[in-house]
Amino acid sequence: MYVTCLAGLANAVLIGLINLAAEAAASGERVGAQLFILYLLAFAIYVLTNQASLRRANDFLQSRLGELRLRLADKIRRAELRTLERLGRGRLYAVVAQETNQLSQNFPLLVAASQSLFLLVFCLLYIASLSLISFVVICCVTALALMYFYSRRKALNDAMVSVHAQEGEMLDSLMHFTEGFQEIRLNADKNDALFARYTRIVDDLQSLIVGIGGKWVVLLLFSNAFLYGLLGVVIFVLPGFFSGYTDIIYKIAAAAIFCVGPVSAITSAAPLFSRASIGLGHVYQLEDMLDQGRPMGWVNTLTAPSCFSGFGSISFDGIGFSYRDPARESSFTTGPWSLQLHRGELLFLLGGNGSGKSTALKLMSGLYPLDSGCIRVDGIALAPEVLQEYRELFSCIFPDFHLFDRLHGLDHVDPEQVRRLIARMELSDKVGFEAGRFSTQELSTGQRKRLAMIVALLEDREIYFFDEWAADQDAHFRTAFYTEILPELKQRGKTVVVVTHDDRFWHLSDRTVTLDLGQMVGSESGVQE
Repeated sequence: MYVTCLAGLANAVLIGLINLAAEAAASGERVGAQLFILYLLAFAIYVLTNQASLRRANDFLQSRLGELRLRLADKIRRAELRTLERLGRGRLYAVVAQETNQLSQNFPLLVAASQSLFLLVFCLLYIASLSLISFVVICCVTALALMYFYSRRKALNDAMVSVHAQEGEMLDSLMHFTEGFQEIRLNADKNDALFARYTRIVDDLQSLIVGIGGKWVVLLLFSNAFLYGLLGVVIFVLPGFFSGYTDIIYKIAAAAIFCVGPVSAITSAAPLFSRASIGLGHVYQLEDMLDQGRPMGWVNTLTAPSCFSGFGSISFDGIGFSYRDPARESSFTTGPWSLQLHRGELLFLLGGNGSGKSTALKLMSGLYPLDSGCIRVDGIALAPEVLQEYRELFSCIFPDFHLFDRLHGLDHVDPEQVRRLIARMELSDKVGFEAGRFSTQELSTGQRKRLAMIVALLEDREIYFFDEWAADQDAHFRTAFYTEILPELKQRGKTVVVVTHDDRFWHLSDRTVTLDLGQMVGSESGVQE
């Protein structure tokens, strides 16, 4: 702040020195070396303080933005799954990436605009030292011009809201051409109808933009119009009202010209300031939503094994949960149901599509909060403060699994062990493992699931959940999954729950449980062969 003030003061001193030199030259006097040295000194101070001010401000702002990005990522990783699902990936990415990037790009310009504000203040103070009445008149003219500018800018912002909405509709319509390309190439009527709708949207957008073109022209011409208007007041109006004004008119005119640059910078930054304010509002709103969905009793990264290691059984008693829309209306309810898992048990979870099998797995693994019921480990109710330790028991592969680019959290794994697992999953000809990461993820869905299986086996958790893992495998690997991988996990004392439709393998389970529209309707023992 002090450096910025010094830069503004140096700017005003430069104006005064220039006017003194011009006055001396006009009267035929020689400009002294002392005045020239003062000018060079003021110029050096102006350049150096401006540089220092911009650099310090940019360093400070980028540091705060870095902290903001880290804080957002930290809140995201701590949030509940349902909170992130309600927010949506698009909104998260837009705020974390787009909004913070916009702030990063706009803040230096806003800093420059704040510097211009100080320059404007010192220019006006210099004018006040020449003529107090001129200072009052110029301030009034500048204030009126800025008020007019902001009123026009507000009208333009209001008009741009409709343009933004229309552009979004245009992009949504354009996306159908690429995402639905196969369909429209097979159906000419659908192709023509889609293009006709897109044409209507583009025409409406064009009409909106043409309609607000006049507002843009006024704003674009504002700086030049303000310059000539201000000079007109200084040169043509003020001399007629104030005696003795002609002696300093050229000095005030020069100072008034210097005022135009800061005013232009301030008005140009107005839309950036509005955009930054909106962006920060989106960021803070996202933080509030993440904080509201943050679980109680959060435990940071564990440094010791889970306190539930070596459990004997887990009971799920009266479990109930509902998906709700923003109006809090229930769209699907599961439960109440009860189930017990035993160490070393292989359980198959059956049921039709939409019966709630994946939801049940997320409830059992602690990813979803319970609306009702209780989870007990060896007869002890699960408390919120140990929820993360409970989650550490599980390794899950869901249909919408994410395959990370490297083995996060498995930094000390033996590369040879990974390569042996790659060979076992019959991926050696497609995937390598170097520097803690797989060489490629450009694979089929079934092959990507095998990489996810490798990661799950390396994690070596107590409980494994496989949700339709075999659905995308060929017949050979589907058989290997049921007859080799699952029995080996069971032999190692792992508890395994498998969501499956492969009825020819059901007899390999210890138990089968069936879900129907969120209700458990039966539990049967499998027949081991």
